[in-house]
Amino acid sequence: MSKDYSKAIAQYQELKNERSEWEQEWRQISEYLLPGRGIYQTYAKPRKRKLTTQRVINTVAEDALYVLTSGMHGGLTSPSRPWFMLEWADPRIAKFEPLKAWLQQCDQRLHKGLHASNFYSVINSFYIEYAGFGTGSMYVGEDVDDVPFKFELLTAGEYAFSVGGSGKTDIFYRTIFMTPRQVVERFPDTASKEIKQMVKESTGQAETRYITVLECVYPEKYRDKPFTQVFYETTATGHATVHSPTTVGKSQDPLGIYGFYEFPYPVARWNTIGSDIYGVGPGSRALPDIKRLQQMEKAFLMATHKAINPPLNAPARMKGKLNTLPGGYNYYSNPQETVNELYQVRFDYQGVGSAVERVEQRIQRNFFNDIFLTAARDPNASPYKATEVNVREQEKMLRLGPVIERLQHEFLQPLIERCFNIMLRKEMFEPLPPDLVKMAGEYKISLISPLATAQRSVALQGINSFMAFIGQAAQFDPSILDNVDADAAAREFADITGVQLGVLRPQEKVKEIRAQRVKAQAAEQQRQQQMEEAQIGSQVQNQNAQSRKTSAEAATTMIEGQQLANQIGLM
Repeated sequence: MSKDYSKAIAQYQELKNERSEWEQEWRQISEYLLPGRGIYQTYAKPRKRKLTTQRVINTVAEDALYVLTSGMHGGLTSPSRPWFMLEWADPRIAKFEPLKAWLQQCDQRLHKGLHASNFYSVINSFYIEYAGFGTGSMYVGEDVDDVPFKFELLTAGEYAFSVGGSGKTDIFYRTIFMTPRQVVERFPDTASKEIKQMVKESTGQAETRYITVLECVYPEKYRDKPFTQVFYETTATGHATVHSPTTVGKSQDPLGIYGFYEFPYPVARWNTIGSDIYGVGPGSRALPDIKRLQQMEKAFLMATHKAINPPLNAPARMKGKLNTLPGGYNYYSNPQETVNELYQVRFDYQGVGSAVERVEQRIQRNFFNDIFLTAARDPNASPYKATEVNVREQEKMLRLGPVIERLQHEFLQPLIERCFNIMLRKEMFEPLPPDLVKMAGEYKISLISPLATAQRSVALQGINSFMAFIGQAAQFDPSILDNVDADAAAREFADITGVQLGVLRPQEKVKEIRAQRVKAQAAEQQRQQQMEEAQIGSQVQNQNAQSRKTSAEAATTMIEGQQLANQIGLM
């Protein structure tokens, strides 16, 4: 792609035409589910956004969406616990403790960098766009301050993109609304004369007028960076809807040209159909039920109003004089002229209420609320059913497995890789010793959040079941324990659950502890042996002393007997 203005506009128009099929549905989602979100006048800043709409009477769909997004935020990218882990891709390197310890230190600093940035405040809103419209995107940029990076959320209709042969986004267009002063501050040398003149002659009104800037990122080398970023002025100031771009100044030269080492706009799609570019999410699937629910709720309210304040038949002469307030008086001379209901309202409140409830439940299931609200909705939940509840939870969470896998591949992994490389370029990690640099290889990113761990629960269940079987069988034949490598099982379990080296001792430390234990056991055995030998020696000495005592007593007895015999002989 060339940096020519006309070619950039032409390509953007083609991508907008491709997006138009989804845009019609997005507008309905904005009206019925996400009021205030979505920008569909891409060449002029929309007026004040309305966060409410008259089309929405029952807000259960919006509540269900927020339950889903809150559950995904807490289950996938919770700020209260680590949710990803960096590992060496080569298993041989992954077992080498010094390299593993260095990568885990990078992991910890990367988590701290995300906490220091605005990531967690933006990611929650990202999930709303992602689940509501089926497609979500976020800008991942470098920050000039102590915070290594910054994030910016995009809304539906604000951007258009294309995917490459790998299936990942590689061409991205976005419209940005900036005041003239912001344009001049960001592009002081390239802003058009007309915009600079606006700033010089600015009044309070100038801060409410906007310039539309078109940003495009595409895979073309800019210096040593594989991606190029270009900014253009595309439209005049004001709020009027403009269907085709016109330049503000006489020049169509770019406002600025920059580059990226990594693609700065990761895009996530909930699900795609065939070769579609944009995704389809729960908001699209639930849209028919959401519309039906509003119609039913509107009819229900109308019937309620008619039952409370029914249409009336009244004499013509009482026009404008009828008092329908509680306790009101109406005076008339002819007692035959009465005020009565025009017709009887016969409305099945119970049946319609049940129908409304069924539609609400379908909407909640479309947004996976049964996964995140099981404990709150199960009236029979008790501590005695903990095992059964855990199994059910794992089975339900497997329904989100394809979504989580796709989200990791398309969005979370590119986001973490870019953040890691930003910190690496800023030298925010400890330098790796030269002798270890040659050994280091590619790393991989594993999700260790509760939802991601639930997807790997099958492997954990296999280890647990095997160890439980071995423990039961060992009661009958202890020799079965010879088949089990307990150390390998423990480290495999720790790798699946994401246990850090601070909790899991390094293998060298384990060997050292076991060597000390063997040495201590040998010393204890030697001490016990010496005590036994001393005890045996003491027993022998006691026996010898007893023998000598017995012999002396026997000799004394013999002497006394002999003396007694001699005395008897003399007599």
